[in-house]
Amino acid sequence: MMTFREFKDEWEHMPPRGNGFLRLKLEHPLNLQIGYNSSIYKSLIVIDTGVVEGIPSSYAVRAVNSELRGDRWALEFQLLHPSYEEEFLRLCWDMIEVTANSEKPREDLIRRYMSWQKLLQYTGKSVMSFQRQKGLLGELLFLKELLHRMGAENAVNAWKGPDGCDQDFQFEETWAEIKTVALAATQVKISSLQQLEQENDGRLIVYVLEESAPGDDKLSLPKLVDSIKDECSNAPVAEDHLDMKLFKYGYREADRDEYDKKQFRYIEKREYLVNDRFPKLTGKTVPMGIVSCNYEISLAAIESYRRDI
Repeated sequence: MMTFREFKDEWEHMPPRGNGFLRLKLEHPLNLQIGYNSSIYKSLIVIDTGVVEGIPSSYAVRAVNSELRGDRWALEFQLLHPSYEEEFLRLCWDMIEVTANSEKPREDLIRRYMSWQKLLQYTGKSVMSFQRQKGLLGELLFLKELLHRMGAENAVNAWKGPDGCDQDFQFEETWAEIKTVALAATQVKISSLQQLEQENDGRLIVYVLEESAPGDDKLSLPKLVDSIKDECSNAPVAEDHLDMKLFKYGYREADRDEYDKKQFRYIEKREYLVNDRFPKLTGKTVPMGIVSCNYEISLAAIESYRRDI
């Protein structure tokens, strides 16, 4: 499977001519071609998809299902605005990568495209909010711990939150949800009925961080990202996946100077066992008719579930 850098290189070697396409040289269950549409913007075209109904377009990317000769159909993803080229390239590579070993590649490709539509609407191109920065810091702190225990590829693959999964980290027999709070916090916010809902026991990991003046011993998003990338440097596939997940979360390298202005002091990590007795709301425990909610859990009330680290 090609890396994201190799995928970008394929585009670089193509002249930007209208309606010119080149089949990608990789083993894949789908017939994938890249090129330029009549508007001289980049396009990814998937041949022999059949008729695909109800697939949306957005400000940045248009999806076109068109009939070819001989009752064959193709699905084309077209970049509409050059300012979104980085988002478009990562969307295309992610769809290609996630369907490489799929048993239902067309369905999985469409599903991944739809998830990107939601992600791009949520993250946009602006700098992340302060709370979202803190949330990412917590997830990266946990990821850094996993790197030492599981290795780069396994650790990065376990980080599922940026892909739209209900829990931040998922493992073969357990899971972990990460929260980041200030020292004075008395509760944590749970954002959905699904966030703590799993058949297997899991963990609620709470990192306590305080905003602080800059210093060599302080945390910031760029420092932590650079540290994790250094540990993934000998695993190019893991590094590619890490970049993709950071991108989906909303982190852009172009904004690192802005993120570096927010520095944090690490205080502690708390770990709680989430089992069937843990106080939580799920789809199985709320009255019928309630389909979504967010709520707060008292940290004092779950002290008995706290585990020694």
